Amino acid sequence: MPLFSIYAPDYTDDEAIQRRLAVRQAHLDAAAKNPAMKVGGAMLSPNEALDTPDAERKMIGSFMVIECPTYEDAKKMIESDVYWTGNVWDKEKTVIRPFVTPRPL
Repeated sequence: MPLFSIYAPDYTDDEAIQRRLAVRQAHLDAAAKNPAMKVGGAMLSPNEALDTPDAERKMIGSFMVIECPTYEDAKKMIESDVYWTGNVWDKEKTVIRPFVTPRPL
């Protein structure tokens, strides 16, 4: 079955992180139950966020690899996510692309 990569940056307004945190557990619970979700997680800022134990770790979006029969199915899956419907992910900047890998996920 085809794989799709999802690049979903968050909106950058002052309330964006509060919207993310308000629906985060629902997002994580749904992702954990969804067999189409192959890998996913939060993108962090700054780029050095993991270099030292006390570095700032600000969530700025999501990256995922999902397995869906078609692009339209992948799009429907993303657009039904609480981060999409809750205005966490920036709808103008979210990108869904076919993804291939030489190693099975």
